[in-house]
Amino acid sequence: MVVSLLELCVRSAIDNLQYISDVGETDIQLLKRILPHCNAEQLNHIESSTKGRDLSPITDDLWRKCYGRKFGNDAVEMVKERMSDRKCKFKWRQLYQAKCREQDEIQRKGVSRLRELYKEQNSQKERKQIVPIDLKPPESKRIKRTGPGGSSGPSSKAPAKGRLMQKARMEFAKR
Repeated sequence: MVVSLLELCVRSAIDNLQYISDVGETDIQLLKRILPHCNAEQLNHIESSTKGRDLSPITDDLWRKCYGRKFGNDAVEMVKERMSDRKCKFKWRQLYQAKCREQDEIQRKGVSRLRELYKEQNSQKERKQIVPIDLKPPESKRIKRTGPGGSSGPSSKAPAKGRLMQKARMEFAKR
């Protein structure tokens, strides 16, 4: 099967959508074949770059589909109902961009609220944290030792041993 030159051009344009900017006076039928393959960023770039031509008759339906993919078909139906109730019509590109800004704002507020909660939680942890204190017990010159019975009287073996050592030292010092 032989592919026409036009078909090859359309395929090439679809493969290189990221490089397309100003479509200028490109035929509407070609744009209807090429632009449905764009994602929202590419579609926005093409529409922003194209000067002197309104692409909304071609892209409005594509923006509605992008809106539905990103925010759900229920959101699309809700917007359609609101437009019919108010008897006004908006471009789907504007609706998509406004909804994206709204979502970004909600996300930004959520992130800042989460940061605040983390800071508050960390400050609570710091307040509850046990702080070690370097207090040394007062040093006494005389160390009391208790024996196995818990008393430090003359019947205790530790003081008796200490007295024996003291007596031995004194005798040694006398010599």
